[in-house]
Amino acid sequence: MRFLLTTVAALFAVSAAVAAPSKRSAGTIAAPLSGTAISSGEAIAFTYHNVNQCEAGYTPISVWLSVDAPATLKAGGGLDDYVDFFGNYLIGNFGLPPLSGSAPPPPSTLTMPDLSSYASGTALYFTVVETTAAHSCPPEGIVPATDVYIFSTTAVTVA
Repeated sequence: MRFLLTTVAALFAVSAAVAAPSKRSAGTIAAPLSGTAISSGEAIAFTYHNVNQCEAGYTPISVWLSVDAPATLKAGGGLDDYVDFFGNYLIGNFGLPPLSGSAPPPPSTLTMPDLSSYASGTALYFTVVETTAAHSCPPEGIVPATDVYIFSTTAVTVA
């Protein structure tokens, strides 16, 4: 049994080491819906359902607005080029309360930045980056060996 656990742990460590640092297939951006019209200064509904791929107590996310839909992320899980960074948030899973001294939970609305430099009908993209922290997956401390970033994107339109 010990040999089997050691072998499985080694395989997970190797697969984590060769995995891409970022990929699509994160959770679901439930709001705003794709195609939602947005305006400067408007507060729009925001809801994100995380994957929580390691069944952690808390899931860190960051929220971005960009001109292009990202294909990949920077090494630290951010976007190279963006219109606005709405912030870092922490989702409490399994009904856990907000964690004192950490990022706040995601807000229910996001206030749009100044969009006056974009023509009506211009597509912009909301991206939510979900982070799986290193050594956070059960069995404890096995995978991933480094932080892993997954992301979801939805298109919105300047009103």
